Amino acid sequence: MVNSIFTIGELKESYRAVQRLLEQLQEDHSYMQKALDYLERMPSQQVPGDIAGQAKATAAMEIVRSREKTNQQLLAVYDKMYEDLRSVIFQSDVQDTPEEI
Repeated sequence: MVNSIFTIGELKESYRAVQRLLEQLQEDHSYMQKALDYLERMPSQQVPGDIAGQAKATAAMEIVRSREKTNQQLLAVYDKMYEDLRSVIFQSDVQDTPEEI
């Protein structure tokens, strides 16, 4: 086991707290939906070379791209947390459970 100044219980609680915060971030899509709704309500002109329509499409693409970047970063954080904490947190869970025959 890795030496730590924290107890297993403290590490588990910290892990759970960070996990809850990341889950909240992951589930928060309201800002993206508001932005897309706003773009949808903006009037556009049905003429060739509609610059406003092109700008709306580009803005929608950037909104979605930004959210996908956030999702990728969330996955990286989850992966790093798992790698850093699994040997400490989950090893104690294995030691706490009786061995199966």
